[in-house]
Amino acid sequence: MPKSGTEIIKILRNVTGRVDASDPLFTDAVMLGYVNDFLSLIMPQEVRLFENKTWWEFTIDQNSDDPYPVDLEALGFTTIGPPAYIIETDAVSTITMLDLWWYQDPAIFFGKWPQVAPITQQRPQDVLYYNQELVFRGPPNTEYGVKIAAYKVEDTLPSIASEIEESYFWRYVAYGAAIDLFSDYAEVENVQKIMPAFTRYKSLVIGRTNLQLMSQRTYPTF
Repeated sequence: MPKSGTEIIKILRNVTGRVDASDPLFTDAVMLGYVNDFLSLIMPQEVRLFENKTWWEFTIDQNSDDPYPVDLEALGFTTIGPPAYIIETDAVSTITMLDLWWYQDPAIFFGKWPQVAPITQQRPQDVLYYNQELVFRGPPNTEYGVKIAAYKVEDTLPSIASEIEESYFWRYVAYGAAIDLFSDYAEVENVQKIMPAFTRYKSLVIGRTNLQLMSQRTYPTF
């Protein structure tokens, strides 16, 4: 069942003792800010929800930028790849999806594709992700689709009346926001007091994703 920002802020106020919504330092808007900061900035770094795994799909051709720029914030992702695939469509609209080998080490990538060597435009086989850019090799000779695994940022709450659809992590968010609030006011002892509850809720959130992953049969990679 979805949980609203009102319910999350209620727990946040109870945990932190900031129960006076008329206090200018702790209005509903301020408390919602703590919740949203945790949702969008902290939570994606701490846990990897199965529901937030997605794909980034786009097209490249011989006129595309090389390197191809990547703006994760604008895309709404925290990370991308691997796996990655190149998609080609032939004259009779047959679609083929092929592995696009993923590199993040420039030394290894450019050891295979020297920058001083002439490069023939062709179907991309490899891609380097480095310095917020993608380098495809070979460079494309026509239009290809690209499909890269991505992890999206959790949606924030526009207002306290807004709801979190995946309600199983709402207490984890409330306690995480409380830790941030306590930290901002150097209330170290209070952080220590609520840490066991926060750790419990965090473990439950991680456990749900782990159970989902365990339900998938493991296949050989060869």
